[in-house]
Amino acid sequence: MAARTASWMALDWVLASYVTFVALVAVVWAVPRWPYILGGHGAIIAGLLLLPPRGAEWEQARVADSRWLSAARSVARFLRYTYPALLLTPFFEEVSLTVNAAAGNAPYWFEHYLFNADRTLFGGTPAVMLSQAGNPVLDEVMHAFYFSYFLLIIGGVVIAWNGGRQGRGTPGSGFHTAMTCMMLGFFLSYVWYPFLPARGPWEHPDVMAGLRPFGGWVFTRVIEVIIGGAAVSGGCFPSAHVSGAWAVTFGLHATDRKAALWFGVLATGLSVACVYTRYHHAVDVIAGLSVAIVAALIGFGLTRKSPHRMWWEPHHPLEAARAVFKRDRD
Repeated sequence: MAARTASWMALDWVLASYVTFVALVAVVWAVPRWPYILGGHGAIIAGLLLLPPRGAEWEQARVADSRWLSAARSVARFLRYTYPALLLTPFFEEVSLTVNAAAGNAPYWFEHYLFNADRTLFGGTPAVMLSQAGNPVLDEVMHAFYFSYFLLIIGGVVIAWNGGRQGRGTPGSGFHTAMTCMMLGFFLSYVWYPFLPARGPWEHPDVMAGLRPFGGWVFTRVIEVIIGGAAVSGGCFPSAHVSGAWAVTFGLHATDRKAALWFGVLATGLSVACVYTRYHHAVDVIAGLSVAIVAALIGFGLTRKSPHRMWWEPHHPLEAARAVFKRDRD
């Protein structure tokens, strides 16, 4: 096992730590279906241990490769490096089982404080104030910004993968930093949900009563379908939409400032849209941005020794010489 974990990067340890944390929460508080959570998270740890190390020979393109084999190798390599992002949706959906773990007798107890905080800071409920002042065109724009969350996460991973690549066999120079920041942005929000359970304004009939229905044509309806099929009650504070989007934006800034600037524009629109669409309290967004800043600081700290290199690349002339000697000897 020690030999397997010796090649792990910070990203692997971040994922393993989160998986272990959720498994412990599930067991300690005996949440619904906790044996399945324990077994599933154990399988993830086992899968991490079985993954081939990054930079292994199978990743490198070969002259003899056929077109389909070359494409398969590229896809497998991409998935090997970006696998944590594939787990974000399952991790979010399981929040429905763990969200009230520490407060089974007082479900969603924290949302009362969020409403009060919003009223204290803004003189009312921003989710109501903003959306009521809108119109069908603004509804569509805000829901488009809300939808941009998916573009930010998927696009962030792809841009980080391709940015500054030195060859087809390796990801971009800032990939590890961007991925680590992004995953920390999500996980540092997720860990609060079992202890600070709260629902968004849209789940409160007394708040929604009398509010105008949203207009819009495309994005408004798309988001309504997505929320109707994948929404999780209680995963509200801090906003993982905001923390994840801003964390990947901060992570990209190290190596692609132009992309980070455009991401910042979309992330700003997303932050406002989270409140406008009534899915979040305003303080959820403030907390989400705070989490993103912390995630970025930790992410840069964990990857600061080699922000523009991957772990297998030499960091010193002597190490480079040793690498060449070892290659020739082998």
